[in-house]
Amino acid sequence: PPCRRRSPRGAGMHGGGGVNPAEVGTLSLEFHSLARATKRPEFDAGPDDVRRRMAATVTLLNSSLVPLSLKSSGGAHPSGRVSLGAMGDSYYEYLAKTAILDPRLRPTAGAMFKAALLEIEQQLLVPREHGRTFLAEASMNGRRGRPAGGASAAGAPRAPSDKPLFSKILKMDHLACFAGGMLAVGAQHGGEFDREYMTLAERIGETCYEFYRRTTSGLSPEFMSFVGGSDPKVPRNAAYNIGRPEAVETFFIMWYYTRDPKWREMGWEVFSSFERHARTPSGWAALKDVNNPAKLDDKMESFVLAETMKYLFLLFDSSYPIPLDKYVFNTEAHPLGTFDASAFTSAAPPKRR
Repeated sequence: PPCRRRSPRGAGMHGGGGVNPAEVGTLSLEFHSLARATKRPEFDAGPDDVRRRMAATVTLLNSSLVPLSLKSSGGAHPSGRVSLGAMGDSYYEYLAKTAILDPRLRPTAGAMFKAALLEIEQQLLVPREHGRTFLAEASMNGRRGRPAGGASAAGAPRAPSDKPLFSKILKMDHLACFAGGMLAVGAQHGGEFDREYMTLAERIGETCYEFYRRTTSGLSPEFMSFVGGSDPKVPRNAAYNIGRPEAVETFFIMWYYTRDPKWREMGWEVFSSFERHARTPSGWAALKDVNNPAKLDDKMESFVLAETMKYLFLLFDSSYPIPLDKYVFNTEAHPLGTFDASAFTSAAPPKRR
């Protein structure tokens, strides 16, 4: 997998002791699109190698959920935190979208995504019968019958009972709200469980709306805690809002596929709250405390323009300028055109304007 930085003299690679799944899993869409646009297949090599290494890591762990700390040389111990929030999110997102972007990669990336979805449902999902449906985090605690860090004998196949042990952590990052949109995008291609995944996408979107509805400002905290009951609560260390886009991303995608007006209603409430409490003459400020909206922080993250405002615009633009059957959005909301198996050799280079 890639490392975080490279020596400016080219003397070597530096991983700072490890990398996380989001780091190694991101950029595949971009490099595959670059290979197609330039007709230089060497740009495919990096993400193809990362995908092979991640597939080997999944086999080693006997789990499609990978811990947030990976060795930069490849592999991981069956211990650590697992999350669809910070440091984990775009790894799973890009498995789904890589399979949609390039038919050549559907047998590999698509299969890895399906396997990950199954384990997400088994290990991270807290279903509606326990309150609001949400995606918890989990602690991976070694394997059944052996301590964390243990391994089977070299070359010995792993038995199904040798899967890692997981303990749920009852919190959900706002970052994980992207998963509603990810599920909806992945449920449009004739899969066996498409209907179930659309239902799950809807429930996750509804929970992410609650992140906003339950605060004084109508704006979401960084994460919610579900400990001690089914109603989400704002932990003191998560009370800030920096304008994250993941909830409105899911609102837009769910609106696009269902045309249910509730998604626009939710989006309008979120937009109105930003305008009411975060608006300044030069942009939307961050809030230090979503339950005390008078406390503003003098900054605006770049993703507020690149993603949050873009998804809100698309949610209310009835001309649908970016059809989701022809484009996928990368993790920074830039649309990339999908291509068929013959496009790499037959597509003409784009004309200069």
